[in-house]
Amino acid sequence: MQIIGITCSTAAALFWAVAIILFKKSEDHFSPMAMNLFKCTVTLLLLIPTLFICGIDLFPEKPAYDWIMFCVSGLLGIALADTIFFIALSRLGAGMIAIVDCLYLPIVIFISFVFLDEILGIKGLFGATLVFTAIFVGSASKKSISVTGIDFFIGIILGIFAIILIAGSIVMLKRLLEDTNVLWASFARVLAGTIGLYLVVLLSPGRKKLLAELYPSKTWFSALPASVAGNYIAMIAWLAGMKYTMVSVAAVLNQLSTVFIFILAAIFLKEPVTLPRVSATILAVSGAILTTMSLQ
Repeated sequence: MQIIGITCSTAAALFWAVAIILFKKSEDHFSPMAMNLFKCTVTLLLLIPTLFICGIDLFPEKPAYDWIMFCVSGLLGIALADTIFFIALSRLGAGMIAIVDCLYLPIVIFISFVFLDEILGIKGLFGATLVFTAIFVGSASKKSISVTGIDFFIGIILGIFAIILIAGSIVMLKRLLEDTNVLWASFARVLAGTIGLYLVVLLSPGRKKLLAELYPSKTWFSALPASVAGNYIAMIAWLAGMKYTMVSVAAVLNQLSTVFIFILAAIFLKEPVTLPRVSATILAVSGAILTTMSLQ
């Protein structure tokens, strides 16, 4: 089962990286909130027929505790965390938020150690350190960090809070995932998160403008495949990785998405190939190999 978890976690990172490249082509036409709502709606519309085809009940008889946990995870990790993350992004910019996002790895490792008693071991911890260092090196090479003052302080606090929510929302499901179908788990989280997002939008003063952004347009040519890759395929793979291997190991492999983004951006967006980015790729691949070796 470990190989399934490793494969799925790496695949989640790859598909999320592909989605980021596609999202960049549509970010000028979608506000962050509208984009989040769009991708969640698309994912929900895909998951429903997927569950029917696979013969999985949408609303199975499960203990109330299970329903509550999956719904809370969706509300925290999708509706609340993503909203806060986008606010932080607007204050910090992409360069700084990428560095803040590096906290996902150590936070997941810490939470899984405290609540799940997971221990990576020497190889695993060294591998995680290499991946963390690689992401920091690659992100810090961007020269887009110009925000200062109160925006910087508030953005950092909100960004860290969002990462904690995202990490906590998945770690809290680890034991439930062991006895839960991954497709249904994805559906339950996305359903709760999407409902939460629509409630936030409907209560927002700018709801008409936000909802108008969801109308069919040329932007869908990039936003739709991005949503399929990043919020449908990647989310299922993400949860499967968490189910079939240690949470901390899955987190290390998930963070490879930043390295994949570096590579894909150079190929498809013609972004410059710099020494820091090449170094980051080598460090991250080495760290991922060491981390997976720690399971043997």
